[in-house]
Amino acid sequence: MIGLGLDNNEVTQKGLDALEEVDEAYAEFYTNTANIDLEKLPADIEVLERKEVEQEDKIIEAAEEKDVAFLVSGDPLTATTHYDIKHRAEEKGLKVKVIHAPSIFTSIAGTGLNVYKFGRTVTLPREGKPESIKKYVEKNDSIGLHSLVLLDIDYNASNAAKKLLDLGLEDREAVVIERANHDDLKIQASSLEEISEMNLGETPHSIILTGEKSFKEKEFIESHE
Repeated sequence: MIGLGLDNNEVTQKGLDALEEVDEAYAEFYTNTANIDLEKLPADIEVLERKEVEQEDKIIEAAEEKDVAFLVSGDPLTATTHYDIKHRAEEKGLKVKVIHAPSIFTSIAGTGLNVYKFGRTVTLPREGKPESIKKYVEKNDSIGLHSLVLLDIDYNASNAAKKLLDLGLEDREAVVIERANHDDLKIQASSLEEISEMNLGETPHSIILTGEKSFKEKEFIESHE
């Protein structure tokens, strides 16, 4: 299982070396925006749909006969579905090696907010309005923690901010990360209401709802306003 990072050239040397040694290589982009150029990598890579990975077990079946690489954007194990694949493969007696890479969970440090002061991460879908999102954000708020809000693939943070307000979250300070780790990375701090009216750039986007901030965190966030 090889992490590709969030942009081209972020896969580690260890990942590249492993990719050159396998018999077959597969990738998925149903958990993140397809913003990695697979043609730059040293292997012929087949991109799989979600059902092929989770329902048809194509990767595990292939790995029973050959050495197989499974590539994902970000880090291989930040999505629960990927850890489940690892677990199911090991239950079948297959040896699984994980090669980590940068992910949004490390990139949030670029905002100046302390990564140790984040509470439970929530994922905001494009469709529906899960009440659990408000519950988890408010729980983070109650103990002063920041909330990272991951967005559906290609979901614009402006529309996501509107939905967060519609869910009953109060207008508050938030930080938008546009295209984390890319050359055109942009970090903006504003209110949820103002973000909902912004004309933002290309996805992927993420939103952070800030909790209690130290003096230094306040200083860093003000630099993004």
